[in-house]
Amino acid sequence: MGALHNTSNEETGVPDQIRCTIEKVRDDGVYLLENGIHVLLFVGLATDPAWIQDVFGVATAAQIDIDKTKLVERDNPTSRRICDIYRSVTNARARTMKLTIVRQRDKLEIVFKHFLCEDRSTASDSHFSYVDFLCHMHKEIRAMLS
Repeated sequence: MGALHNTSNEETGVPDQIRCTIEKVRDDGVYLLENGIHVLLFVGLATDPAWIQDVFGVATAAQIDIDKTKLVERDNPTSRRICDIYRSVTNARARTMKLTIVRQRDKLEIVFKHFLCEDRSTASDSHFSYVDFLCHMHKEIRAMLS
């Protein structure tokens, strides 16, 4: 997952990755998350309106058409930079990935949160995070070997 809202137009390449946890997601942020099948573009409701205007051509996050599956490159540096990042991420994969735009507090936010693999799981009674799970497995293996 990479943060797009604070990328500089002078930079090149894909921004540094951040951990896939909800604690890293801010209300004023925009994040690109890909899993090899889907590319999710999460837009926080408090994202800078100028950034939203540059990239999506609308005034607020609430006006973004989340049914679009492609980013339209607009005639400004921010839009070109975001489209370059998107192309870099998708061209690195052998298969075409579908873009899904996810607005904060929208029905698709649950899908985005599902792919935050470092968050605690509610699928089990233990509620391990991924890191907790790895530490637990390491301890179990060490106990078996000694």
